[in-house]
Amino acid sequence: MLSDTDKRILEILAKQQLVTKAELARMLGKDSYDGTHANVSRLMEMGYVDKVESLGTCLVITQKGMRMVNGEG
Repeated sequence: MLSDTDKRILEILAKQQLVTKAELARMLGKDSYDGTHANVSRLMEMGYVDKVESLGTCLVITQKGMRMVNGEG
């Protein structure tokens, strides 16, 4: 079962597509990324989120994550 923070992270990633860890923390209203690390790690283990190397490490939503946001998962 996803927590409210997990769902919010997926919604942000579905809308933005590519987000740095600092941007995600700011969008969640957190002072630092450390507060959301556990949520992102759990979502990565579930296959909903992945990371890519761009100008730094960024987070992206997977197809499985998109299906979850759309209520298909």
